[in-house]
Amino acid sequence: MNSPFPYETYAENESFYGREVEKEKILSFANTSTNLVIYSKRRLGKSSLVREVFRENKEYLFIYCDMFDITSKEDFASNLLHSLASSIKGDIKVVLKRLSKLFKRVSLVYSADPQTGKLSLKPDLKALSFQEMMDEFFNTVFELSKKQKIVIALDEFQQISTLKDAKIDAILRKYIQENYNISYIFLGSKRHMLNRLFEYGAPLFEEATSMQLESIKQEDINNYVSKHLNISDEIVEYIYDLTDGETKFIQHIFHILFVYHKRKEITISLVDEAILEIIHAKSSGYKILFDTFSQFQKKAFKALSKYSQNIHSKDVLDEYNISKGSMQSALKQLYQREIIDKEDDVWFIPDRTLELWGKTLLN
Repeated sequence: MNSPFPYETYAENESFYGREVEKEKILSFANTSTNLVIYSKRRLGKSSLVREVFRENKEYLFIYCDMFDITSKEDFASNLLHSLASSIKGDIKVVLKRLSKLFKRVSLVYSADPQTGKLSLKPDLKALSFQEMMDEFFNTVFELSKKQKIVIALDEFQQISTLKDAKIDAILRKYIQENYNISYIFLGSKRHMLNRLFEYGAPLFEEATSMQLESIKQEDINNYVSKHLNISDEIVEYIYDLTDGETKFIQHIFHILFVYHKRKEITISLVDEAILEIIHAKSSGYKILFDTFSQFQKKAFKALSKYSQNIHSKDVLDEYNISKGSMQSALKQLYQREIIDKEDDVWFIPDRTLELWGKTLLN
């Protein structure tokens, strides 16, 4: 039996729960072909949310494109075309014929999944320039939008700001402003990078409405998890508070409890064991990251993971043998690396598992 608590893959169908208000809001934007920026820290489930909204909704052609690993403008354009080819469902020969009529420069080739053997279509882009790929994608999408509403979801969109060879936001603006039946959803997990793309004076300023995704409601978690585990609302609340409402972390804990203890009454002791298992499993990767820190950055990170607040107090500075100036400098450097974040002048570690690793194993 598969676990009802996926944490390494997208939640969908019966394993997706809650988020009813958010789903309605996203649909309202798609229905009026207006644009949305969805921000949350990573591991809150924004990608699963958007995919679930349009998974079985035949009113829309949903094009989901993950920009997490792009390193060039060509990567960006190529990702768009690959996502378009995979978004059109149906008999592969019918899809091939349909897309071949729409594409002017792109040819399509069959590709077989090495694991399942399932055939899919992939665009052959070797001979095309960046601009040719962009025109091919948008001209095709504009043509499709004459018969069907389209939603284009660009995940980890802030990555375009790391590209040095093109101003992708300025290039996108001219396509977005075309009056077609299309809604663009920009998703991101690095708040500062994402905000800069939509701030006053930026090419995409006022091209989309912002929506911050908060943690899933505890009541929704209670209702779902109680169908699969013998667990009280109080224990769920303990997990919720300890994980700071981080969806992926919560799912991972429930997965371990389901695999090893689904017939038992879940206790705090069992929860703590599951959390330690997760922390130790991630420890080697976190150690590699920690080793890239300077000595002052290591001290600042350890202090922040242990105390969360008042890290500029004399007692904390003395404990870690660091001056206030060196602490402030180290925190800014960690902030620039997106290791830590700041809200209302309070520093915090946005990855709750990393924070608990620091608190548990470094202090």
